[in-house]
Amino acid sequence: MNELECIRAFVKVVEVGSFAETARQTNTAKSVITKRVNQLEDHLELQLLRRSTRKLTITEGGADFYERAVRVLSELDDAKTSVSGVEWGLTGTFRVSCISSFIHSHIADDLCEFQNEHPELTVELEQHDRFCDPVQEGFDVCLQTGQNSSGILEASEIFPVRRLIVATPEYIKNNGLPSRPDDLPQHRFCHNTFIEPDCCINLSFPKGIKPIPIQPIIQTNTIWMLRAAIMSNDYMAVMPAFFIEEEIISGRLVAVLPEVQLKSIMISAFYRRSSFVPMKVRIFIDFLRRKYGDKPPWENKLLDARPELSFALGSKGTNKIG
Repeated sequence: MNELECIRAFVKVVEVGSFAETARQTNTAKSVITKRVNQLEDHLELQLLRRSTRKLTITEGGADFYERAVRVLSELDDAKTSVSGVEWGLTGTFRVSCISSFIHSHIADDLCEFQNEHPELTVELEQHDRFCDPVQEGFDVCLQTGQNSSGILEASEIFPVRRLIVATPEYIKNNGLPSRPDDLPQHRFCHNTFIEPDCCINLSFPKGIKPIPIQPIIQTNTIWMLRAAIMSNDYMAVMPAFFIEEEIISGRLVAVLPEVQLKSIMISAFYRRSSFVPMKVRIFIDFLRRKYGDKPPWENKLLDARPELSFALGSKGTNKIG
């Protein structure tokens, strides 16, 4: 019996809630995972899990052992990483997921740079347009928006995403410009339901958020549909500044109502909560924070080219008009 392998198998089964999923994520036969957990129970003389045909539940003793095992494994992994990090850099596999819009704009290049800084590290990247649970889906870090809905997840803020209402010059020529926020519902919108499930444009004010209800003609959860819609010259949309930096600077897109600020959202790094966060996760988060900070580089480029966007990008105060 390899006690460490058995403990790791048990911890993973608890986190993903399934022997089969543990086997899939670890590229191990299900029978091997089952055998390791059974061996651990025999060794401890303690039932850790209750199995049935419908569900898997953890016993009271199993829950206590799980908490201690996670702490021990985290300390062990941290010790191994710190020793290798001093002499060789980070090693092993580093699995990252990210919302697709930020992969296209920045994170793909960032991960190449990060891997070059740690050449012994193997990087795996997957994209998504939904909230991804790193524990359930086997990632070290998930870069995304959203709220932590699980007690076993930690979220570290990386940078604020400021957004703009945009349209092409052709759309504006054919449909006109809204002169105030209350004019927005009269315009043709493509709306991102992933970011805001309610069909509203949320303005940021000192006393809170003011929603402007709209009736979008197109609704989608992917940034690529939003892009296709606005570039067709037939729609407006709310877009993250990092995704449309070049189009705004070149004039292919125009920021609508630059005198108002929209509610910003936060890109955070989600990872398993632990007293001992793995060094590769800590170093990666520090790497991203150094690159982006409170005023990300794309906002500086936008402000250099379009200083009239300073209010919309949060450089000056908050909305005072309705």
